[in-house]
Amino acid sequence: MIATSLDGQWVCVRRGLDVQLLERGAGPAVSRLQLESEDADLAFVGPPHALLVVSRAPEAKVTLYQPPYLDATARLDLPGPMQLAGVTGQRIVLLSLDHKRTALVRAAGKGLALQPIDPGSPIDFVVGLDRNQVLFGMLKKLEVWDAVSSRPLLRLGLQLPPPPRHVGPAQGHLWATRPGSDEVFVYRLSDGRPFRHYVGAPIERVIWHAASPVLVLVTPRGLVRLHCFAHSLTLIDAPWGAGMALGQLVAGDDVNLLGIGDSDAEPWRVPLNGAGAPIASAPDDPPPSGPHTITIGGDKLREMRETAAQSGSEFQADAARTAAIAATPNRPPPAATPRGRTWREPLAAFGAELVRGGPDVEVPVVTVDNELGELANRLHLPATAKRALITLYALHLVGEPAISIARLSAVLGEWVEALGQGDLHALAMLRRQGGKVSLRASVTDVLDGAAPRAIRVVGGAPTAPRPGAARLDRDGRTDEAIETDLAGKLGRLAVVHGATALGLLEAHLHGATAVALAAPRSRPQPWPREAGLIVVADAAAPPWVAALPPLT
Repeated sequence: MIATSLDGQWVCVRRGLDVQLLERGAGPAVSRLQLESEDADLAFVGPPHALLVVSRAPEAKVTLYQPPYLDATARLDLPGPMQLAGVTGQRIVLLSLDHKRTALVRAAGKGLALQPIDPGSPIDFVVGLDRNQVLFGMLKKLEVWDAVSSRPLLRLGLQLPPPPRHVGPAQGHLWATRPGSDEVFVYRLSDGRPFRHYVGAPIERVIWHAASPVLVLVTPRGLVRLHCFAHSLTLIDAPWGAGMALGQLVAGDDVNLLGIGDSDAEPWRVPLNGAGAPIASAPDDPPPSGPHTITIGGDKLREMRETAAQSGSEFQADAARTAAIAATPNRPPPAATPRGRTWREPLAAFGAELVRGGPDVEVPVVTVDNELGELANRLHLPATAKRALITLYALHLVGEPAISIARLSAVLGEWVEALGQGDLHALAMLRRQGGKVSLRASVTDVLDGAAPRAIRVVGGAPTAPRPGAARLDRDGRTDEAIETDLAGKLGRLAVVHGATALGLLEAHLHGATAVALAAPRSRPQPWPREAGLIVVADAAAPPWVAALPPLT
């Protein structure tokens, strides 16, 4: 099996009793762990991120292991054998083998705490959701519980397929399928709307991740990628074989499929979402208003597989026809439409709906092949921060750049970014005034494709700035000589010719290290996280510059 941490840093590969820990899915192994029995479940919790092992033999217990060395820092004895049923934040949900008892285990630092809970009915399934919430599927009801207070929050009215069934989470969605069925249901959690997708072959397994919008459906004829936002089906060209361990590695919006065979030293990976992944195109026609939507990809996939089976080369034919699943005969190729127009139009429509006060508006998905996607990818924005960036830029496009903190929190489903406590604030991208939030003009300039106002960019492609501030003594050199020397050492530079604070932000947004050829009187504020500034100093440099470490 393959398990991954919620931040995408750690990957756990289990083969029998042997467990290997890999950093970001690449070898060699950072550390190893030997289990006492194969009758055990593994999962990552966090933050802070740690590995929990739920053992049923020789003793019923939960053990906490800390990366990167997998030191056992806590042990919790259980009243009887229990299985891992779900994960939400720092907590796991345990279920007794007879499905009559359930409990929460919290990993707090280097300790474990057990909290039995009683939903009042035998449990059919458990799904861990965002924001420390758990969905319990019982005989006659679906209830969402708060894992912190151990109390029910609300009851859902989703029309799930009848038992036996498999149910799990995806980013903002719930999915369900039945053993041996060729269809999977996706439910949008914001409004409970179901979508039915036909795959055309029996679904043996579903490879999912709670933070990923993509499901990987394992069928006898190959792997199928289902994007829950776009509702598109595509085949995955991967070195996959029957019985191979699979998992998803999620780092922000970048999602990769990992797989490893018995003889492989480290997992292979295939992009599913984000950088390098196929574009998740929505159907040409809008979804009907009925209770279920049958995706256009399903029939084409079934037809393609039947044709491939008749020819005797199913996998090769599947890979060759991957593009035909998501495409329609009259759809123009992506290159035929101007790049700057296609990705901004859905954002403008979303922004207009948000300004009108439309209920339950969905934040659009933005890929990496445009200005916003490239910026989010370069700054390593997590999913919530990217959704906040999309929302605020959409409002900028419709001329209403400021939104109330409460309204932005409702759109995002959390308060951190809206309150200025998240990544966008740490990167100095937000402006907060009078209870409203907007993007700084430097950010919208970059996303609009406008030229920077306070810097002159020197060099080629964007690079990771040298973080922090450093001093470079002039030693009688000209500005041109200093620029040439620094460009050779640091790559792309941003020579500041305006306000230093503005130039520092613009430099970071353009993937460059800022260079101040004249020392500013005071340290620029705010200072974007990971931003870099080189101050050229002479004998009259102010004290804060003289105290900087020299550039090495």
